[in-house]
Amino acid sequence: MLLTVRLLVLTFALFSVLWGRGNLAWEESGDYNRPPLAQTQEALLYITPENYPQKLYIGQIFAVTLKITSLNRHLPYSVTIKGGKNVYALSRVKYLSPKSRARVTFYFKATGTPVVVPRFIVQYENGTGRAGTTPRSIPAVRLNPPRHYSGVLATSLQLLNYQASTYDQNRNILVLDMNASFANLRDFHLPGALKEGIDTFKGGPLASKMVYYAVLPESTEQVRFSYFNLTKNRYETFRIPVLVKRSSVSTQTNLDPQASEFTRFKIAVTLFFIALWLLLWFKTRRWRYPFYVTLATAYLLTYLIPLKKVCLKRNTVVYLLPTPQSTAFMRMDKETEAKEMAIRGDYVKIQLPNNRIGWIKHEDLCQN
Repeated sequence: MLLTVRLLVLTFALFSVLWGRGNLAWEESGDYNRPPLAQTQEALLYITPENYPQKLYIGQIFAVTLKITSLNRHLPYSVTIKGGKNVYALSRVKYLSPKSRARVTFYFKATGTPVVVPRFIVQYENGTGRAGTTPRSIPAVRLNPPRHYSGVLATSLQLLNYQASTYDQNRNILVLDMNASFANLRDFHLPGALKEGIDTFKGGPLASKMVYYAVLPESTEQVRFSYFNLTKNRYETFRIPVLVKRSSVSTQTNLDPQASEFTRFKIAVTLFFIALWLLLWFKTRRWRYPFYVTLATAYLLTYLIPLKKVCLKRNTVVYLLPTPQSTAFMRMDKETEAKEMAIRGDYVKIQLPNNRIGWIKHEDLCQN
């Protein structure tokens, strides 16, 4: 009996030692409590969306701002997007320098309903660490616009300038210079336009600037367009008279210095002061007045001297603006004499015999 008890105690002690070693080895390995390596690295990055719109309109530009926290201050990281539905991303990836906290904003355009905002994924550039968000569904409403709707939704839209001129015998061209905030300005469309396009476009989602042109029937006396104001939640309308002037095709001022009303006003004012200073000189004989008259006369001559005549080669293309992306509105079918008005870089501003004004490349001037 005593032998049996001793054997049981010895067996229990041996089993306890072996079990204790097994537990020690398990604890030392940490497999029961330590997450996988990738999971540990993932915890170094955190990403949180700060704002989602509650409702959208189809065509609307909207923003989503993300707050990112990095526990590794030495590694740069990037934010990418994945998935999404009925939404167009204006940018798909952003790279950030090493920092513990950052805010990143992505801009999107709603193209249908419902809008499903894609996942945002942040990851260190060396491939370690990873965190992401879940997709977000947002209802989008389709507008029921008026007939003269331009297709633009914006928090604000300003018409800076406009100019109408003769395009050909039966049509006129209207150029609009406008800027907008939070707008899908590239979607701008002028109802009734026979031909239209964007001449220049600058900026991004927050603020954009555009020069737009439209070819209209000669009988068009007024154009009207509206946009949807996202701030006021209503349509706002612009009415533009189509008044064809001798100067043409550019929204810039000083298009035709010899014919513009403002130029004539400046000439009249200069002549008035020349006469006044001459009269004061005859009365007072103070020599400062002849000096004033000389300066004013020199200023006046800059307007009265005829413009230099230049020759345009056959097949010369005339552009709206002096930019590589500018729209061509005329091609010369033969050598043509024109007046040189200004030079900007590789472009020459010319006035044609029919008083239309545009820009040509310097290489299109005759070499004689």
